[in-house]
Amino acid sequence: MNKFEKQLEKWNNGVLRGAQAKLAKALKVSTATTALWATGKRRPSKGYVAQMARLFNLDIYQVVKLFQGPSPVTYPAPALSLQALHEQAGHSAYCAEASSEEEFCAQSNTVTLPFFAHFPSDYPRFDEENILEWWNIPRRYAQGARYLVRSSVLGLKDAQGEADLCFIKPTSTAAHGQGVIFTDGKQFFVYRAVMHGDTPAYQNLSGTRVKINPAWKIKGVIISRIKPF
Repeated sequence: MNKFEKQLEKWNNGVLRGAQAKLAKALKVSTATTALWATGKRRPSKGYVAQMARLFNLDIYQVVKLFQGPSPVTYPAPALSLQALHEQAGHSAYCAEASSEEEFCAQSNTVTLPFFAHFPSDYPRFDEENILEWWNIPRRYAQGARYLVRSSVLGLKDAQGEADLCFIKPTSTAAHGQGVIFTDGKQFFVYRAVMHGDTPAYQNLSGTRVKINPAWKIKGVIISRIKPF
């Protein structure tokens, strides 16, 4: 039994059985996520660490120590200014003669994306407490995405619970067929772009053409979406 499991047992009135499910419910995550934490295959973000500190009546440092120890998984480096996605893995060859603009010879095949609890309206600036988890995914599936959020956060009416997720690319332009995220400063709207030459028109999810308020701003496009079974 590792340190995290011992704390779960203590928190669950001395019984380990069911503690992971209880924690998952309290944090509004899947039991698969708490199982990954328990086995050391994934570590919680600072946001979840802060929530567990309150649940366990510990300080944040004590919760962080629960996940320290030998593990193949490490936290990604701090996001810094996040002017671009910070890639974590795959730099296997270092080029000693490279210039300062091109330090590494090899490009990563994996990208690390932050999973936000709330849409980061000022991306690439955001509160680190907004990060629920970091996801490492193959670059070919990211297709330029920089972060992911729940579909319900975008106001999608067909969102199917917390496991319905959207991968987002911050941009002010859109290609034909992409879901474009608009905001009026208070809420978000998603419409599909239909290009007529260089001029876009927009449709709602049912295919009906809509008129876009010229005061709305484009915050990004949906690269891909994951829906639960």
